[in-house]
Amino acid sequence: MIVDSMVEHVRRGRVDVALRYLREEEDPIIRAELLSEMLKFAERVEDHLAIKQELIETANSADDRKERALLLSIVGEALISAGEETEGVKFLKEATKTAQRVPIPLWRAEALTGVGINLTKAGFYEDAYDMFVKAFEALITAKENGTREAIPLASKIAESIVKSVEFVSDGHWAILFFRLAAEIYDFIGLRFPAASIRAKEKIVERAIDGDIACLRRLLAEDRVDDAILLTRYLPLEYRPLGLLEVAFWLYSTDHPELAKPLFDEAHEILRRIKSEKGTINELEISSVAIDFAKLGKPELASKLADLLDREDLLSEVLSRVAVAHYRAGDEFLARAIARTIPDESIKRKTLQQIGGEAHVGYEQGLPVVSGREKR
Repeated sequence: MIVDSMVEHVRRGRVDVALRYLREEEDPIIRAELLSEMLKFAERVEDHLAIKQELIETANSADDRKERALLLSIVGEALISAGEETEGVKFLKEATKTAQRVPIPLWRAEALTGVGINLTKAGFYEDAYDMFVKAFEALITAKENGTREAIPLASKIAESIVKSVEFVSDGHWAILFFRLAAEIYDFIGLRFPAASIRAKEKIVERAIDGDIACLRRLLAEDRVDDAILLTRYLPLEYRPLGLLEVAFWLYSTDHPELAKPLFDEAHEILRRIKSEKGTINELEISSVAIDFAKLGKPELASKLADLLDREDLLSEVLSRVAVAHYRAGDEFLARAIARTIPDESIKRKTLQQIGGEAHVGYEQGLPVVSGREKR
């Protein structure tokens, strides 16, 4: 809620108000994270500069190396997200050096993990992985020194590495992140979470291989989170279909809030592929579109229909869309859509199905002849 409030102030050009509230926040990490979010939504140059300056000042106010490393990494990631990559990289490099100089192993592990997460968000997976490995090494040192907090911290760090996969778009790096997290869980004797993470690792491996059959098995077993994970790492040629299948399953099980972003992502990928390559698998897309129409989601089927060029496939989808709207009680929209069907035969049958309007000219006052009699 606080983030939404601050961002809303920025969108309305009231950055001074937002900054005044933020200065009352005593925790510099929380303050920096809020400023980071605000920076991403600043549209005016003066607003961007004001937020950026406040963010840098927050980093400079750190009490120790651990805190400074975390703050510097937040600044770096925020600048990169805002399009200032050169300056952002400088902050991330300084954060990396600072984290490695933290003298106490336990604190060093925390600092390295925090920097690793922000490196991941910024897209520097190799550097992030190196930070996580060094954090694990610091944990080992702390445990060998008899530090009691090493084991609970190790669990938190493993969990953080798993969560950071959310920002990893490369399947091979996702596997390495999962593998390291599982190794940390094993190190502290937590076999169940280690096994669970290794199962996710296997799912990503299946995704890289384009295993759509595995996706369908996961959905059949009601393992929707794993299915979503798999779709994220499917090769581009398989990803839209995978996303649409998961979206369809979520809509059919009454989870539209989860389904919509997946559908929208699939539609955007298909639109981009068609724009770049000039073609998509229209047969598969039309089949999925018809499924959405049957499910009672004609508006989604229509969005997929917009991607179709083949008249036979487009006609069949539009026919199903028109019928779905008719069954939902919207006869006017149903007829309007039916009239746009390119195939005259399918158009005629559809108009008959949604109300007997087989002869479009009749409503225009033209005589319609059937056999010998004039109607």
